Amino acid sequence: MNQFYKHVLAPVRVAGHLLKNRVISGPITHHTSSNGDPYPSEHAMRFFEARAKAGAGLVTCAGISVGDASDNGVTCRWDVTRSNHLYRIAELAERIHFYGAKCTMEILGLFPEDYTVCDGCLILGGPRSGHFMPVNKMMKYKEDCVNAAVAIKKAGFDGIMFHAGHNIPMAQFLSPLTNKRTDEYGGSTENRCRYPKEILDDIRTAIGPNMIIDLRVSGTECENGGIDLEEGLRIAEILQEQVDIIQVSAGMHTQEWRTVVHPCGFLPPMPNVYLAEAYKKSGRIKPFISTIGSIRNLDDAEAIIAGGKADFVVMVRAFIADIDVLKKGLAKKEDDIRPCIKCMRCHDSDNYAYHMQCSVNPAVGMERLIERLPPAPRARKLAVIGGGPAGMQAALTASSRGHQVTLFEEAASLGGILRFAAEAAFKYPLRSYRDYMIAQIEKSPVLIKLNTKARPENLADFDAVIAATGGVPLIPPIPGIDNAIPALNVFGAEAVIKRNVVVIGGGQVGCETALHLARLGKTVTILEMRNVPAPDASPTSRDELLGEMKKEQNLAVICGAICTSVEKESVAYRKDGIIKVLAADTVILAAGMKPRALEADAFMGLTEYYAQAGDCVRPRTVEWAVKEGFYAASNL
Repeated sequence: MNQFYKHVLAPVRVAGHLLKNRVISGPITHHTSSNGDPYPSEHAMRFFEARAKAGAGLVTCAGISVGDASDNGVTCRWDVTRSNHLYRIAELAERIHFYGAKCTMEILGLFPEDYTVCDGCLILGGPRSGHFMPVNKMMKYKEDCVNAAVAIKKAGFDGIMFHAGHNIPMAQFLSPLTNKRTDEYGGSTENRCRYPKEILDDIRTAIGPNMIIDLRVSGTECENGGIDLEEGLRIAEILQEQVDIIQVSAGMHTQEWRTVVHPCGFLPPMPNVYLAEAYKKSGRIKPFISTIGSIRNLDDAEAIIAGGKADFVVMVRAFIADIDVLKKGLAKKEDDIRPCIKCMRCHDSDNYAYHMQCSVNPAVGMERLIERLPPAPRARKLAVIGGGPAGMQAALTASSRGHQVTLFEEAASLGGILRFAAEAAFKYPLRSYRDYMIAQIEKSPVLIKLNTKARPENLADFDAVIAATGGVPLIPPIPGIDNAIPALNVFGAEAVIKRNVVVIGGGQVGCETALHLARLGKTVTILEMRNVPAPDASPTSRDELLGEMKKEQNLAVICGAICTSVEKESVAYRKDGIIKVLAADTVILAAGMKPRALEADAFMGLTEYYAQAGDCVRPRTVEWAVKEGFYAASNL
């Protein structure tokens, strides 16, 4: 056994199954790749299989439908009610077993027909459209859960994960915040636990003792009147009898507490471990305890297990950002692990878009194509123009394919727009990614030329060019706009920003800049011409950002506001046809970016291969810069 990770790599037997280590690959439901099919797609199977191949001891899959399978046009609904649909699910189990891992399937506590514990409850993060679930429907759903668990066992899985956390409808039965029932399923802690306990009891009776039951709960819902740590412990005590593992998560699918469910930069690394530790050390909980939430690598995992804070760690986004996270840790190459930036693009692309993607790992969603990618036909001499995320990714990818790469950057350091990520405390995940990319470039054969502006006439010796010249702030034609400071210039110059600030532009950059300054004690007002702030942010990131902004009493947002002029100490804007004036010591402009297209286009036609990547194509997020840099270099 590896001497550095003897605790997290220690085998353990759970419900008769020998798990080779204490790392669990957590569930993510493959909405985008399901295509409405009632069984796993090849992409979904490869996704979970890869986690077994990567070294996880237990892989939790997600996607089955409880009850009669239905396709609502959005979610993944794998059907376990028909034998001819179970073949692909059984194949998924065997492909995981091939690599020596065990597997469980998630049963997500979502009810049919928008039922919830009471009227007016949330359906995940959607509107409060749920309605009271009558007892006869509860009994039918319980029967369906049992049948699903039996089918999962028949398909060759080693257990189930029963999701009763995060304020999903099943979890609402447990919470005093949401459960207002007056029958035997509401009121006391015991009554609120009655329905989930009945389901777990019946599942255990049906599947027997040699199937793992992993229960996910929120150790705290974070909201006043909801589940707190002590109530969470009481709930766990009641539900633990039929359970082998209790996964202690936190938060709810609400704007205020989504950031706890999916910890991002607004929280420190591994912010939920303390809950698992409290369960583990309480002396009241008999099953194994697992912790989840921003576990980054084997060092994190080893510290948790060795410290007696949990028996297992659940990793999800770490595997998405770098499928080799465990292998690199075992080789003591932690610096080569691509860090997750906690942007939730994986979750949001899978739930709200059409193709699962990752901001820092361009291979996500493209694995099959990349596997078939042939080697470069010959080595070329490549000039990459720009040292931002697109340029660095292009340079690294091209170098790994055997090309001779020179990276030109006109600034004194690499990073491009990521250079500004260092100043805002809550952008520390992005800062880690920036530092990782720079370190990878510095360790690679890439020739780096800083303080060097590439010019077309100086590239005669190259036979390929990738332009990643980035973008510049968009300056709208507003009288007096020269009095405003571009948002990117704020970071690193906070000392000269006076107390009363107006930010023109309430997109994601404007909101993050405003939040950063508000947390430094400034009084900040955002003027946004659209009807909502941060409409350009990914849905989960937007919820997290707006939730944090609401906590700042010295931060205000005025939507539907069109700036009409900027003076040295004031800003005028029009809202609802009325001109108003705000006093301002400092005015910051966050009206977006425009591509440096002319600079990029100047390199066209010089070489036999030419491509563009990143903000010089169209200003967007890190995801697209990384992806386009990777694509451009992969085709060279």
